[in-house]
Amino acid sequence: MADPIAPRGLIADLITPLGSDGAIDGPGLERLLNRVIPYVEAVFLAGPHGGEGKGLSSDQRSELVEKAGVVIQGRIPLLIWVTGDTEESTRDNILVFKKCLDGMGYTGRVLWVDTPLFYHSNRGLQAYYRDLTQILEEPVVLHNDPGFIQGLGKPLKRSNIRTGILKELAVFKDIIGLIFSGTLDRAHNYNKASRGRAHFRIYDGDETQFLEHPSMSGLVSVGSNLAPRAWQKITLSSLQLTGGQKHYPDHLHQVLELGQYLRDLKGVYQQMPVALIKETLSDMGIIETPLCTFPSEDMKEQKKRLKELMTGYGDYEEDHL
Repeated sequence: MADPIAPRGLIADLITPLGSDGAIDGPGLERLLNRVIPYVEAVFLAGPHGGEGKGLSSDQRSELVEKAGVVIQGRIPLLIWVTGDTEESTRDNILVFKKCLDGMGYTGRVLWVDTPLFYHSNRGLQAYYRDLTQILEEPVVLHNDPGFIQGLGKPLKRSNIRTGILKELAVFKDIIGLIFSGTLDRAHNYNKASRGRAHFRIYDGDETQFLEHPSMSGLVSVGSNLAPRAWQKITLSSLQLTGGQKHYPDHLHQVLELGQYLRDLKGVYQQMPVALIKETLSDMGIIETPLCTFPSEDMKEQKKRLKELMTGYGDYEEDHL
C-alpha cells in the first residue's frame, strides 16, 4: 500500500458557526462549506485559531465534525484538530471523532491535526508518536505555532518543535505534514529536516508570510472564509499550478492586484480575525449569528471596510436567512 500523501494547495481554516444557544449552526455551516469547498483542497475543522478549537466543548467539537461530514461527504479531505490538554485527552478526542465519523459511514479522507507542544515537551515526542500512529488508521499532520504556545502561559521550555525532533518524526510514514507558523529561518531548517520525505507537506499557517515567501506545499487560511476564490487563485499561482494562465500577458499584473486585495483584507481583520469574519458572514446571511467563544468588541468600521473591499472583488453577496 502506498504511503498516505497530504493535499497540496489551499486549506480553509474554517470558522465554527454557532447558533444563539451555543450549539453548532448546522444550516450556516452547510452554506459556508458549500461556498468554500469549490476553491479549496481541504477543510480544517476546529482549528486553534479560525475554528476556536480551544474554546469549544467536547460536545461542540463532535457536533461540528458530524455536521461537517454530512455536508462534505468525502468531496475533499477533512483535517480535524484533535489536541487536548493531555496525551490521554488527545487520544480520547481522536477516538470520539472517529466513532462519530464511523457511525455515519463517512468514507472520505480524514487527517488528524495535533499541536503536540500544547500538552507535551519535545522530550519523548518520537516515542509518543510511535505509539500513537500504531493505533491510528488515519495519518497525522503536526501543528507548530510558537505564538499560540507562548500565549498559553505554560512553563514549557520551548514553543517550537525542535528541528532534530521534526527530522525524527518525519520518518514515520503516517506523519505526513506540518502546519507551520514562525520565522523563515526555522521554516528553512524544517524543510531541510524533512527533505528525506518527498511528499512531506509543510503548510504556511501565516497568510502574510505566504504572500511574501510562499511555501511549495500550500496555505492554511482563515481569510478563505471571506474570499475563497481569491485565495485559491493566489495559492495556485504561488505554487505554479495555474497551467497555461502563466503565459497570459497580463498574468503578473493580475497576481499583483490580487495579492494587494488579500493584503488589504488581512490588514482589516488581522487584529481580531474570527470575530470580524463571523460578523461579516453573519451580515451576508451565510451564518446565523456572529457568536464567538470569547468576548468581542464593536467592529462597525472594520466591517464596513471589509464590505467595500469584498464588494469590489465580487466576494460580498447577501443571502438573507
